[in-house]
Order: sequence, then C-alpha cells, then structure tokens
Amino acid sequence: MCGICGIIRWDGEPVDEGCVRQMTSLLFHRGPDDEGFHISGEVGLGFRRLSIIDLSGGRQPMTNEDGTVHVVFNGEIYNFKNLRDQLERRGHAFRTVSDTESLLHGYEEWGEDVVHRLQGMFAFAVWDARRRRLFMARDRLGIKPLFYAPLPGAIAFASEIKCLLKVPGVDRALNTRAVLDYFSLLYIPTRRRIYEGIEQLMPGEFLTAADGRVRVSLYWQPQWRPQAALTGEDWCRALQEQLHRSVEAHLVADVPVGIWLSGGIDSSAVAAAMRHVLSGEVLSFSAGFDVPGYDETAHALAVSRHLGTRHEMLPMDASTLDRLPQLLWFLDEPFADPTILPTYLLSRRTRERVKVVLSGEGGDELFGGYTHYQGMQLNRILGSIPSCIRKEAVRLCRKLRLRENGVSGYRLHRLERVLESSLHPPFEDFLQKIGVFSGDEMRSLFTGDFLGDLEDFALMEPMREGGDLQTEKDPIARALMADLRVYLPGDMLTKVDRMSMACSLEVRVPLLDHALVELALSIPMTWKIRGMQTKYILRRTVWPWLPRHIVRRPKRGFNPPLQFWLRANLWEYARECRMVETLGGTGMFHADYIRRLMAEHIGKQSDHGRKLWSLLVFSVWWQRVRDGRGETT
Repeated sequence: MCGICGIIRWDGEPVDEGCVRQMTSLLFHRGPDDEGFHISGEVGLGFRRLSIIDLSGGRQPMTNEDGTVHVVFNGEIYNFKNLRDQLERRGHAFRTVSDTESLLHGYEEWGEDVVHRLQGMFAFAVWDARRRRLFMARDRLGIKPLFYAPLPGAIAFASEIKCLLKVPGVDRALNTRAVLDYFSLLYIPTRRRIYEGIEQLMPGEFLTAADGRVRVSLYWQPQWRPQAALTGEDWCRALQEQLHRSVEAHLVADVPVGIWLSGGIDSSAVAAAMRHVLSGEVLSFSAGFDVPGYDETAHALAVSRHLGTRHEMLPMDASTLDRLPQLLWFLDEPFADPTILPTYLLSRRTRERVKVVLSGEGGDELFGGYTHYQGMQLNRILGSIPSCIRKEAVRLCRKLRLRENGVSGYRLHRLERVLESSLHPPFEDFLQKIGVFSGDEMRSLFTGDFLGDLEDFALMEPMREGGDLQTEKDPIARALMADLRVYLPGDMLTKVDRMSMACSLEVRVPLLDHALVELALSIPMTWKIRGMQTKYILRRTVWPWLPRHIVRRPKRGFNPPLQFWLRANLWEYARECRMVETLGGTGMFHADYIRRLMAEHIGKQSDHGRKLWSLLVFSVWWQRVRDGRGETT
C-alpha cells in the first residue's frame, strides 16, 4: 500500500521537480518506509511506499528494461504470481518478486487490457514514453483512490486531493453542486469533487492522456444477474468456496496480517474463513463505545473465543471529537460519516501490532444488510393502510412533537419519519430514509444567493443513477445497487482508506473480491431478504462456522453514539469551533435556521444529530482544511 502522484506536460515545459517532491511529501503517511521519483523533462512521478510484498525489492517508480515504461502503483495485486508465470512464458524477465513488476510487464504485454487480468485493489499510473501516453486505472469497486486535475498543456494526478492543490493552475473554486451532494448524503459521491478543478477516476475506470487529450473509459461495472434455478444449498456451497478462496488470496503478504472483528456477521464470516485457511495465531481487533446499546465488544469477544483469535479491544468516548480537524485534513473534503473517529483510532491501535488487516466491508451492500432495506419492507406493509390515514398520522405526530420535550418528542420524531417515508413511492422511500437535508430544508438552510444558480439541481441524483443501472429490478434490489455503486466507494471505502492510511495501515476487503461480488449479484433478492430478516443467505452460509447468537443477531453497525455525544458536548464544541459564526460568515447559510436545529436537538424535541454533525464538520473543514490549510497534523 502506497501513495502515488505525478505531473505530465505536453506544452514543452519541463515538470517542476520541487512541486513533485512537495506533492510526494504530503503522502508520507501512506508510505513511511521509502520514497522514489522519476523526473525527466516533461514527466514527474512521485511515490511513497508501505512495504508489504517483496520488502527488499519492489521499489518505485519501477521501469522496464529499456526505460521506456514507468509505473507508480498503490494497492495489492493478489494474483501477481499467476500473472508472473504467464508473462515469463511469454519471454518477460523479472528482477524482483513484487506485484508491481507483474503489473509493469502486464502492461507491456497486454496494454489497456491488463486491467481485466488483475485481481486486487489498485490505483496506478503508467507513463509510456514510446507513445508519450499516460495510462491510469482504478480497481473495480473503488477500494483505492485516484484523483486528477486536467490543466492546459498538462495533467496532474495523486492518491489524495491535497497534493493536487500544490500544482499551479488547479482551480480551487468551491463546487457548489458538490456542497449540496454533501448535505444530502454526508459525503461527496460522484466524479465531481469539492474543488472545481479536481476530478476523480471512478470505480472500474481507466484514463488515457496523450497530447493534452484525456479519455476516460469504463472497463467493469457490477451487473445484477439473478439466477433463480439454484437451491439454497447450492448458494451456500458456492459462497463458502468463494469466500475461502478470496480470504486466502487476501492473506498474501510478507508481513503479519490481522483482522478487524466487530462481532457482526460480515467481519465474523471473514474471520471464520481466515481461521479455516490460516494456521497459527490470528490477531483480531475491535472498538467499543461508552454508551449502552452501542457497544459490541461482548459479541466480538464471543466470536474471538469461538475462533481462537488473540483479541484486543479499544474503548472510546466523546473526547475523540477533538481529533476532527486532524481527520478532515487526511480526508481533504467535508466528510460527515461519524465512524471516521473510531476507524482512525482502531487503525492506530492496530498499526501498533500489524501492518495489514482484513475487514468485512461490502457485506451489507452485497447481501442486503442495511436497516433501510427493512424499512422498505415495512413500507410495503404500511402501504396497505390508506394514504390519507398515514398522512393524518404524520400530521398528528408533528403536532404533538412540537408540544413535547425530552424523550417523548424524540420518539414522536422517529415515528413521524417512519410514517412519512411510507408515503413515498418504492425506491423514493429509500432515498427519503438515507437523505439528510430534504429539498425544503435546504432552502431553509442555504441563502438565496447560494442556491440562485442551482435551480436545476436534482437532489439525490447520484443515488438515483446508481439504482437505475437495470430498471427491471425490484425497489430493494435497486437500493442495494445504489449502495454498492455509490455509497460503498463514496463513503465506506473512502473512510477506511483515509483513516487507515493516516496510520500507515493497509486494510484489505475480501468480500469485495470481484469474483465474490459477481457471485453475490447472481443471487436473487428472495435469498437475501426474507420478511424482516436481512442477509438470509449469508447467515445460512456461515451457520456451521459461528455461534448461533452471532448468526441470528440483527445488524448493529459500527456507529458511535453521535446523538448522545452531541447532546452532551454540542454547545461547548460548537462554541469552541465558532460553528454558527463560521457558517454564517461564508454567505452560504442562514445562521438562524442552524440555531433552531441546535435548540430542538438539545431540547430532545427532534433528532437532528446527522444534520448538526454535517454542519459541524463543514465548519471545521472550512476553517482548518479548505485550500490546503492545516498541513501540520
């Protein structure tokens, strides 16, 4: 796992070596073990290395025998030995035993088609001097990041946005549509980033650039292809075999590998498969919270004892909020998933023991694990009640909530949201459940000057597009595809990559091996969600491997008790951060509306935890991170 960056020029000007070195230095946390450069005329490549495979070799940028092809590569190619065997039979000579060299010779042999042969997580850039062409690619699911900035006569790229802000000419103007995406979803989900001049290569895409012309192509995307003919036993057997193969491949390393074990079904399934294919001691790690109902350490310990892992638990409380500015510097953009806090601290503790850890990311998206799928099932039931009755119930809940204080008001607000979501058409109810600020709320939140030129903005457009890949699917299947294509890379994988690499820790995600993903997407929805039971087929698959209460228990999620932490600390933390003054001073927000949200939340009239957290994060980002500020971490 590493950090990469570079600048290619076609305007006849040489690359600024100092700029490339400065970009590379900002990636130190992604690769503290080594650095390397290739700077020659129009080309400048930078690299930071976290040594995992071929510790003594595998230095980058790596070049072929005649120096005409150079590569910088971030990630792991798990089938590199198989590729090496194929390439040696075709006459290629290897100088190292690294996966990077298999990628290098693979490009020489197959060109752009090399991406179809790679099993792994990757973001890489190849400079082909013979063709004067840059070739970049990102893995199929978007596990590893790759950003770029097209410029007049040049292109710059990097593993993190902060590097591109050091390149002269990159447009730092705020992308207002990205801001609205952020306040809709708590993250920025699309190719557009928070800065106008910076773009992102999307999952399953590659880019070619030559003579100033940039072309982006899609080489893979998830396909929903359910096969109804197989039995439950067939699916369980196929999943068991593929999970074992995937975990075994993800254990390839020249350093020890641990596992994050939450006690949920996904990480427990990975841990069980890991124990099946790996002899010797297994180190497992988890985090716990200080609020009852949010702490899963007892379940993690139960799985650890059952599988015989050596387990370590990290406790955390509301004091972790103090790290927010530092974490946003690693993230570069406003990002309001509160699990960045425990993920960072867990990464830091894990890195004290191992360099590589497996995680269970992807199980909810592949097998239907999120509670909003249960909500969609519930809405099907509520749909039998006449809508006029449900509308009146919503109106009554809202009226009573505004009169109540404390817990009663909070519960009425939750009931109001449940009933209100049932009034939306199928799939639209999913968007209503996951959305943060609605269209009407955004008009109250933002000033007219800010919204003035965005009348055509389609709220939740990325999720609609993500769920519309195959329109014949049922609404829950559409929601699952939207989560897989948009939420997973935009939120979950972004969080894990940035927080783990901030600690120089490599996280691998065996459930997102593309062969396992393709298998999961061939399983009909009737095997994934039955009634209100989520992940039905996955639970059935791991039934022989795990304690019964672990297999049966409902999803809890790796979520800190945000609403409790904010109630206890919001006024103090918001005052310290000057949240309202900062947001009001941008000219984008109505400060009075923000104060109203705070008062209702503190008074327990409504649960505005997600809204207030998104505002708090944006205000801290605005003060401490925007335009590359706050580099001292």
